[in-house]
Amino acid sequence: MEEINGCIETIRTGDVKARREAVSTVAAFGDEAVDPLVGALIIAEDNDVRWYLTRAIAMIGVPAIDSLIYLITVPEDPDTARYAAAALGEMGEPALEPLIELLDDEDAQVRGYAALALGRMGEPAIKRLVKLIEESEGLRKRCAKMALYRMGGEGTEALALSMMNE
Repeated sequence: MEEINGCIETIRTGDVKARREAVSTVAAFGDEAVDPLVGALIIAEDNDVRWYLTRAIAMIGVPAIDSLIYLITVPEDPDTARYAAAALGEMGEPALEPLIELLDDEDAQVRGYAALALGRMGEPAIKRLVKLIEESEGLRKRCAKMALYRMGGEGTEALALSMMNE
């Protein structure tokens, strides 16, 4: 735990090279580093620090998904929720279904964060979002369309094709 905390302190105060090394080092701890990293993300006030913490959490992957979903669904700070969404988007396919489920949340802000993360995810989410558009109605369908639109490129193309098929 001492080494994890040392890496987090380097992320907070180090230069760019030291921060990058600390991100790789702390991510290698895996599951053990999730709670300290998430705690540091919650209290971080500097966007650069948040970005590096987010990178480390995203590199850990699956063990961090539940904690990040929590940060999105119980946002005390919109910046923290936005960075949590970014980390989930970086994880790709492992975070896909938990994010799809959030498109049904009654809180518009939560749906927005989920759509943001899905849009950031890019290609791994395209087929699933198109399927969601085909199978859904109302709000869920609009959220899926928004995520594809925000992706740009292939996402926008997939959105256009799905709309032509409606």
